[in-house]
Amino acid sequence: MTTPVVGLALGGGGARGMAHIGVLKVLEKHNIPIHCIAGTSIGALVGSGYALHPDAKQFHARITEFIKSPQFQKAGLSRFTRKEPAENFFGQVAKYVKQRIVINLAHSKLSVVSSERLYKIISFTLENRNIEQSQIPLAVVASDLISGEAKTFTRGSIRKAVLASASIPGFLPPVTYNGHYLVDGAVTAPIPVEAVRELGANIVIAVDVGQDMLATEHATRNIVDLIFRTNSITAGSLRNQLLEKADFVIRPEVGNIHWADFSEFDRLVELGEAACEAVVEKIADAYKQRRSLVYRLTHREN
Repeated sequence: MTTPVVGLALGGGGARGMAHIGVLKVLEKHNIPIHCIAGTSIGALVGSGYALHPDAKQFHARITEFIKSPQFQKAGLSRFTRKEPAENFFGQVAKYVKQRIVINLAHSKLSVVSSERLYKIISFTLENRNIEQSQIPLAVVASDLISGEAKTFTRGSIRKAVLASASIPGFLPPVTYNGHYLVDGAVTAPIPVEAVRELGANIVIAVDVGQDMLATEHATRNIVDLIFRTNSITAGSLRNQLLEKADFVIRPEVGNIHWADFSEFDRLVELGEAACEAVVEKIADAYKQRRSLVYRLTHREN
């Protein structure tokens, strides 16, 4: 029996990932130690910020400051939201391309927008440091377009790794880094459970902020929606397989919130808090029991 090592696996989901902050705040409040963190996409951004400076309230304040800043407004994410109740990120990208860009652009470019906007967000949120300098051991997960496998970064530039991890295919261009051609970690590891296990975690808390899988009338109203609805089903199946490998799963009720709707920031944090409060006692009990058992085994009389 080994010493309990609590690891957080923070999944991707755009703005919905702000719920991760609420989870961190509750774990801190209940004095549950976090020994390592793995993040995908928005989970990589939040996880990296916390790993550098493990203070959930301070991180919450910093993100609040940024979301209210002119720099964030200039990022233009709000243009990708729409009034319909259904969410289809890829449908929004297709609509944006159709309305704003000559259709032939799709044949000559790799993304709708440049990576500069995302990098500004990352630079504001994260210091220019290496992953190995974080106070909590950290893994950032991206997807290698060439090998088709997940690429886990535990060393090197935090900003560059997070940029790769959050580069949504078609929306942002692939990132070339350390000889790899990388896109969003959610393609191969929407919930980075395996990455946090590799860091040594034996009590894994997975936080799922993915989109609701229940289809609506908008999910199959045209060819583009149909194509990406089937893609969502495949991604959802992978997500569920990974979640089965976690010891605890926290699912904030954020699946119906648009990936780009940061106007719901305060509510997202609160939903993360509520979801974590619902299971935090079980997590605390599991940690205490394992720690107590290890103590008894290592101090028993020979």
